Amino acid sequence: MDFASKYTNDDNEKILIRKINDIIRKSEKTYSVLYSYFLTPAEQALLSKISEFYGCIEFVGGYPEAERRLCRVCTQEYAVDDGAPIAMYSLKATDPNAVISHRDVLGSLTGLGIKRETIGDINAHNGSAQFFCHNTVSSYIELNLKKTSRYNIVLCRSEFSELEKPKKVKERINVSSMRLDGICAECFGLSRTKAAEFIKKGAVSVNWLMCDNTSKEIKSGDKISFHGKGKIEVVEAVGKSKKGRLFVDIFRYI
Repeated sequence: MDFASKYTNDDNEKILIRKINDIIRKSEKTYSVLYSYFLTPAEQALLSKISEFYGCIEFVGGYPEAERRLCRVCTQEYAVDDGAPIAMYSLKATDPNAVISHRDVLGSLTGLGIKRETIGDINAHNGSAQFFCHNTVSSYIELNLKKTSRYNIVLCRSEFSELEKPKKVKERINVSSMRLDGICAECFGLSRTKAAEFIKKGAVSVNWLMCDNTSKEIKSGDKISFHGKGKIEVVEAVGKSKKGRLFVDIFRYI
């Protein structure tokens, strides 16, 4: 039986599992820590199943809250680790009135012929942005990334410690339970039925791993990302209404 078939019936997912399995074997032979390219939350969730089997996989993305992360494979206790092959860059438009979005930065990078799997998280802030990439494309980016959208930019390599902390505001929501579909519906302006549909399609991540379980119980401290709609962090349930609904404090990332 094909090893990958044990975990999925999807051909693309099987290819990913085989690639990681090859990295695991190479790590065992070379006594070294090896890394994949950047993975989506859904891909990380799939590979977490392999981690349960091997016990040698974890994920790193340049900062604790990263959504797109590399798979780190360490099969030996004293394996040589040269560090995650991740570079971080900051860019700023020369036009003081420029507005740069995540889509603008991603489009500029892929427009250079760079594969999406070599690009990590992108955090845009009005006329500036910070992004992560795989070391294999860092020199190419430095030489060729001159514009984002229609704006000329200044690009520089940055230290991870220079990452701007995401801005967030505190809000209070009212839900019937702590189920994922109910939380998503209330936080992202959807009906519960529509929220459930998106969750089943893999559009929602909980703590940076894709979750398609609509009834998953959400706890204090859980971070929920909804593709194309934003990200929130659940703070705590603070009480109940007379009708038994829950008041829950959240942070909304802006």
